[in-house]
Amino acid sequence: MRLRLVWLGLLCVSLPGIAMAQTETRAAVAEALYRQARDLMAKGKLDEACPKFAESQRLDPATGTLLNLASCHERQGKLATAWLEYSDAMVAARRDAREDRVEFARERVTELEPKLSRLTILLAADADTEGLTLELDGANVGRAVVGAPFPVDPGEHRVRASAPGKTAQVFTVQVGAVADQQSLTVGKLADAPPEPAPTPTTVAPAPVVAATSPTRDELTVRPVPSSVYIAGGITLALAASAGATGITYLHKKSAYEEQKTSERRNDALTYGRLNLGLWIGAALGAGVTTYLYATRPARRAAVQVTPLIGPQVAGLGVAGGF
Repeated sequence: MRLRLVWLGLLCVSLPGIAMAQTETRAAVAEALYRQARDLMAKGKLDEACPKFAESQRLDPATGTLLNLASCHERQGKLATAWLEYSDAMVAARRDAREDRVEFARERVTELEPKLSRLTILLAADADTEGLTLELDGANVGRAVVGAPFPVDPGEHRVRASAPGKTAQVFTVQVGAVADQQSLTVGKLADAPPEPAPTPTTVAPAPVVAATSPTRDELTVRPVPSSVYIAGGITLALAASAGATGITYLHKKSAYEEQKTSERRNDALTYGRLNLGLWIGAALGAGVTTYLYATRPARRAAVQVTPLIGPQVAGLGVAGGF
């Protein structure tokens, strides 16, 4: 019991250390990525810099990293993405009580907002159907987006419409770079083709099997002798006694540590030796039991196998003696 408590204590001490080490590793990797991204952005390599900023932010979120990521996307021309990131950075900076960053993010949000290109998704009069699902560039946007202009980055965008019993269809639209206003109308979805009817299969009648005369076979069995049960029972008794004397030994030892007298010392030593002897006996008993079980003799058993055939049953009957 004391050993288990020691291991439990070591585990409780080590877990926070492991978690702290993992956190420090993530922070170190995030810092390295951040510095690489800053260097790449300074060289104008935005396509390489932006993903590194994004990964650094994922590993160790920081307001400064988020502001740099937004600036990188802004220079890439992804104004809608930058606008959202500046907005998030403004909230984070306000939480950090960094008014300089709050003001910087607010200025960028204000300047970018009139430049944003927007997309409006519309539904044709006969396109609305039960269970209609809309996805924009792979992300589920829901029905509430219909009719509401929302900011998007310039380039091609794909809207996938699907519904139960309908054939899914993809609609595309090209959005300009600055202050472009585009709309995309989702048309009526065609009915999905009916599933082909299953091909009927012809089941051949089961062959009639005539009952044959009973057959006999021999099986090799290895019954467990009574000596295994006796040795096992003795082993269990020794183990139980060892457990009981172990508890008594711990009490005697504790009493000796509180009051170190020769009498208490002799009691503790007596129970300690007895406990050790019982554990040795239990170990020997376990070995003897295992040996007797592994070397038990084999014998043959005559088994009679009889076919069973009836209106509602078919199988084999097994009878015999061991």
